[in-house]
Amino acid sequence: MPTISFFCLLLFIIILISGFKKNSDFLSPGRVFSLLWLFVIGLVEFKFSKLQPHWNYFDWFIALLGILTFLLGIYISYIINLDKSFLRISEIRTKIREVGLNEKKLFRFIVIYFFIYLFCFIAEWQIEGYLPLFTSKPDRARILFGIFGLHLIVSSANVILFLIIEYFIFIKANLKKKWFLIFVFIIAMGNYILIVQRYGLFILIMMVFCLIYYSGRKVKLRTFIIFGSVIISLIIGIQSLRTTELITAYIIIDSKMKLSQQYAEFAIPYMYIVMSIENFVKYYSQIDNHSFGFFTLDFISAITGIKHWIEEYYNFDKFRLHIGGYNTYPFYWAYYYDFGIAGLALIPFIIGYIISEIYYYLRRNPNIVILTLFSIAFAVMAISYSSDPLTRLDMMFNFSIIVFAQFLFWNKAAKEPL
Repeated sequence: MPTISFFCLLLFIIILISGFKKNSDFLSPGRVFSLLWLFVIGLVEFKFSKLQPHWNYFDWFIALLGILTFLLGIYISYIINLDKSFLRISEIRTKIREVGLNEKKLFRFIVIYFFIYLFCFIAEWQIEGYLPLFTSKPDRARILFGIFGLHLIVSSANVILFLIIEYFIFIKANLKKKWFLIFVFIIAMGNYILIVQRYGLFILIMMVFCLIYYSGRKVKLRTFIIFGSVIISLIIGIQSLRTTELITAYIIIDSKMKLSQQYAEFAIPYMYIVMSIENFVKYYSQIDNHSFGFFTLDFISAITGIKHWIEEYYNFDKFRLHIGGYNTYPFYWAYYYDFGIAGLALIPFIIGYIISEIYYYLRRNPNIVILTLFSIAFAVMAISYSSDPLTRLDMMFNFSIIVFAQFLFWNKAAKEPL
């Protein structure tokens, strides 16, 4: 085993075990982010594929800079909050469970948004004339499918699904309404299958896990195991819809794995985990002209309709460079593309600091709005090895609507649990 992999995975195990100690918080930002990136770096250094280039010392510096400055932001926040008193996780859960929600407003919002979503979905389906799942090449069709404006709503099934789960967690009784919401949930969940998407589903699962963790009873080890199994099953299930057995075999061969054929099935998950940062290391040096905020603020240019005009005029292409068919990058790719090393040093630091400040506010004054914000932050950290939801219009739209909705039905004056 490579030395770097050994130490990364050893630290991973130590930090993982420490999360189960009494009064420790398993989802603290420093622990979550460290666990993820120790695991990724540990796997990367195995170099199981011939597609993985050798890293020199400067490659290591650039690859780790955004990760370390993110952790530095978390650490600075920790130092600032060190002398403040915090609630234990059990106390946070008690206060969150006693949160006051206006059931009628929550139910009404879900129903209204669902019918808006359903109308947009049917309209987009009729205009496009097909659904990606029922095409000969669903993986390509899912990329081409979409009408600007309508697709923004169609891609926001997470809003409906998250709020329905929130309803079930906090609202007692109302059995008839819950049966109706189960029906709505099934239809909205079908969105991921029909348009063959898994990214939004992963984000949703991360947010829901965080919501349940801080609003439920003590979460045991078996809960993490079951939760992990569900994630893997769902993602693999959607992936199987996107790729045929022939394509899967091609991916395994094209990965150029150094392992024997009996381990070939590990090629797909291994490559999806490691190739994002491998893309960054191979191509960061080929960025001659920086885009000075275009990709960092991509969601703003996208919603204003000027994104494609700017891309064509300046010949910007965020994913033009990639190894084989692996076209994802770690979360800090946009910041490097925009501002170079300065972007890696500053923006991840700011994001890490803000996420940590949200976390410590949750530890002092837990409420449904701050918990929702931290659920988003947790999802952002969980997917950071392959993308940055904070630069995507669809994700920022989902996050904004979900947080906005909390203000509508959060009853600040409520004293008694529902």
